[in-house]
Amino acid sequence: MTSRLSRREFIKLTIAVGTTVASIETSPAAFANAAPCRLTPEQEVGPYWIDGDLVRRDIREGRPGLPLTLDIALTDARTCAPLVGAAVDIWQCDAMGVYSGYTKMELPPPPDFDPKAPGRPPAGLPPGPPPMTRPMLRPTDHQTFLRGIQHTDRSGTVTFETIVPGVYPGRTNHIHFKVRTASASQPQRTHVSHVGQVFLPESLMVALMQLDPYRSHAIQRTTQSEDPIFVDQSGSSMIASARPIAGDGRVIGLRARVSAVVDPAAQPQPVEPLPGSPAR
Repeated sequence: MTSRLSRREFIKLTIAVGTTVASIETSPAAFANAAPCRLTPEQEVGPYWIDGDLVRRDIREGRPGLPLTLDIALTDARTCAPLVGAAVDIWQCDAMGVYSGYTKMELPPPPDFDPKAPGRPPAGLPPGPPPMTRPMLRPTDHQTFLRGIQHTDRSGTVTFETIVPGVYPGRTNHIHFKVRTASASQPQRTHVSHVGQVFLPESLMVALMQLDPYRSHAIQRTTQSEDPIFVDQSGSSMIASARPIAGDGRVIGLRARVSAVVDPAAQPQPVEPLPGSPAR
């Protein structure tokens, strides 16, 4: 699905993206992320990862939303060279905040539910504890949209064709990714070397969430400053640079790129969920 914008709206959006990217590139967090061989901070994996073997570039499966071409570039922390041959899993929600594999699951509000608070679901959802109080979430279906795996090329980069993610209660727009590398003792096996989340420029998300199909979502969007994962787990170091792709006077897609420095020999401890935080 393409998102129609007037010429004036497109110009405003392009200026907003350019301004945001410029501020990111000159921020202290961006310099920390760009420092040679400095490990990139991790974010928690969340409950919606599913172990699969969907090796593919295009993960959309016809899901509506603004097309997004996402590049993830990895650097080997030991050598400062591109990390070649690593498997990169990504998974994300669709424009309505739904993850494949969990389409039949209803998300109850947290105990301190306030229907007027930012990022809260609309009234009418069933009462109960937040999903993260359970030891794990079990998949409810076998759908696979917006999930996939690619292996990094000689430049240490993977590219996915996806859509701009929507939002769900308590979380700002984000895309999960996991890096798996070969084990030194057992090269035929892989282990997880890095777990992270990709974010997109805030001003860009504010603009895009006003377009179809995103604007039909009933919940109020959680901003980056309201998202505890973004704030407390160095989300600012994982904001992708982004630019709109134009065609016939409208935005027809987005191109984004993010970099991460990974130690392929590491087997990081999982980042613990924040107490009382919503489902990831």
